[in-house]
Amino acid sequence: MEVDDKAKKELFQFCRKTNIGILGRMNIIGEFERYYHMHTPMWWYTRESFIHDMINRVLRLQDIDAIIQTRFFIQDLHQQIERLYEPPSKKLTLYRGQGLSYGDFQQLRQLKGGLYSFHYFLSTTMDRDTALTFAQSARQDSRLIGIIYHINIDPVSLKSALFASLDNESYYKVENEFLFTMYTIFRVGEIIQLEPELWQVELSLTSDNDKDLKKLTENIRQATQGSTGWSRLGKMLLTMGKFDKAEKVLQILINKSSEDDLEELGHLYHLMGLVKENKKEYDQAMVFYEKVLNIYRSLPDSNYLHLTKLYNDIGSVYLFKKEYSKALEYYEMALTIQEKSNPLNYSDLVITYGNLAEIYKHLRDYSQSLRFYQKELDIYKKSTPVNYLKLATSYENIAEIHYHMKEYSEALQLFRKVLKIREDHLLRNNTKLVISHKNLGKVLDKLGYYLEAIEHYQYARYILAKSAPQQTSTNLTQRQHCINLVKKGMMRDIYPQLSLAAEIFLCAPISTATMERDFSRMNRILTGLRNRLTTEHLEQLMRISIEGPADLDNDIKNLIIDCWKSKKLRKISV
Repeated sequence: MEVDDKAKKELFQFCRKTNIGILGRMNIIGEFERYYHMHTPMWWYTRESFIHDMINRVLRLQDIDAIIQTRFFIQDLHQQIERLYEPPSKKLTLYRGQGLSYGDFQQLRQLKGGLYSFHYFLSTTMDRDTALTFAQSARQDSRLIGIIYHINIDPVSLKSALFASLDNESYYKVENEFLFTMYTIFRVGEIIQLEPELWQVELSLTSDNDKDLKKLTENIRQATQGSTGWSRLGKMLLTMGKFDKAEKVLQILINKSSEDDLEELGHLYHLMGLVKENKKEYDQAMVFYEKVLNIYRSLPDSNYLHLTKLYNDIGSVYLFKKEYSKALEYYEMALTIQEKSNPLNYSDLVITYGNLAEIYKHLRDYSQSLRFYQKELDIYKKSTPVNYLKLATSYENIAEIHYHMKEYSEALQLFRKVLKIREDHLLRNNTKLVISHKNLGKVLDKLGYYLEAIEHYQYARYILAKSAPQQTSTNLTQRQHCINLVKKGMMRDIYPQLSLAAEIFLCAPISTATMERDFSRMNRILTGLRNRLTTEHLEQLMRISIEGPADLDNDIKNLIIDCWKSKKLRKISV
């Protein structure tokens, strides 16, 4: 983003706000503001003051609001490193000494052989003794472990990092010190204990040919496309689900963008539309998407890939607004462009297939929905490496369509496959397993396998209670009243059946809509049990509903009343 007076003013305001009452610092802030232009960012960064600590704390904690307010200095410092960068002509070893918390050190040890990134600007020296002094002094804090990094730089790894000498730039007259820009990526080598609470960690700059770095870089590139660091930050925040902060960054960028740079402006409008869509502000999202569409249509060499993504996003807004015919129109426009491209971009095509399958499901055109879900599945099967969790979701979507088409045997087979994949690749308390067990419960219910259905509902309840005990404890306690009451008195002979039916309700999360669906399923199972109820049983059920505790769920009371009414209306006596 273009550096301007507004960003500079925000920086100085942030400095004052975070150092109120500290007299010495307020004086330095005054100098910082008045004389900033007289020195380089490196000079200010290395001065014995709050600036170094403030900037690195903001970056280390990933405090987005603070990053936005200090963006002027962060960008200025990064750009100076970029200008001063000179590739070394031979191998170079640098050192850094610091303290790490026990938790952070254990995480670092687990990364041995893998990639490791510093979020902040990294000061290093060619003097090992200087670095060792910093590492040893860190041990004075009982919460920290002293670490000395050995950073090995080979000329073949030049392009994967930016660093610059501080020799002529530092506030102090120093020699052989270097400053790395933020987010430099290293490969972790040997980790050796030198003394109690003092460790040596070997780091090496990764080369451009490093396969892991290439994969990481590609993932980051796809998640943070944009022509500037700040637009990439905006997209990263969007990907992380921090929509308010993403909106704040993007609004700053839009305000500062040149109207002549239509492609960049279109990219920013598109990101802002995605933010609004994720915040469920669909009308506002459409305003931004329309702006993007007008820009793309005005460009002579409009990027068709951008258009397909835009059409898919517009379609999704119409889907959320339940304007299904318009959603279908835009999804089909995206597909038309993609099918004409050469070569086919399967990572984007699979999104369009999934969107079309979803819209046809809403339109209850299940055969068409099934066709596109199958196309989506075919792509996932051919992907290298196979993403088994996406594969499971694809199978689950197809199973849902079979369920809607009342093809319960086909749905059962696929739901079982989904559960097997998720059990192999997820932790035992993952809520995706709850969904899998409940899906199996509902289809087994349809097929009349009630006991097996109940078993899966019980698994779902168990996982849900383990994964979110605070959310479910109140629900579970209330619903247990029903079973406890039924256990008493003359209900004992039919307790097993009623208890099993009630177990389905126990696994329902707090969501009212989900509770209603599970109530419906439980009611269907109870239909098979009603003929076993005697008049005495019905009277006891009514007594439970009337005299039960005040916090007994209304849904359970209604269930009991429904059982009673059904029996009375049918005039069945056993």
